[in-house]
Amino acid sequence: MRNFILISFTLLVSSKFQNLYSNENEGLNLKRLEERVVALEKQNDVFRASLDKYIKKQYELSEKIRKLENPSTKNASSLARIIPVEEEEKKSFFKTLQRELRSESDRESGPWTSPNAWTKIRKRMSSYEVRMTLGRPTNIKQSIKPSIEEVYQYQGDLNADGEIEKGVVNFKDNRVVSFESPHPD
Repeated sequence: MRNFILISFTLLVSSKFQNLYSNENEGLNLKRLEERVVALEKQNDVFRASLDKYIKKQYELSEKIRKLENPSTKNASSLARIIPVEEEEKKSFFKTLQRELRSESDRESGPWTSPNAWTKIRKRMSSYEVRMTLGRPTNIKQSIKPSIEEVYQYQGDLNADGEIEKGVVNFKDNRVVSFESPHPD
């Protein structure tokens, strides 16, 4: 019987100890879980703040793009300041603008617009060499003169003065026989 009481007492103490230990473990686990939840909430707050900043920045950028793409905001007001009010001045302004735009287009039409390109032209050059040096001519004509078979014409308003400058290269047997630069010497 004594053994029975000793065994019972041991079982009772061990179960109480076990409950105490498991309660301590559960408390520790619960505390760890709470700490993890707090840490995750902090990370979430940081992420949310970063996301809010990103969304705000994207919105600001899209607003700037929308304003820049809107032609009525800035361009119309700046253009209105440039255009003269009086009718005669307005006509003159638009004629000059048209000449400048046409001249700009002519100047970009090829290397022939540069005086340096014309210094490279020599008699007896082939038509291929001329095209490589001056670019494609604006016009090619057949000549009625027996000493000239083909004529390359290069023409355009290079200095926006309203007058067309002309350069000519004359060929016989596919070779340069004479030429005239559109640039004054």
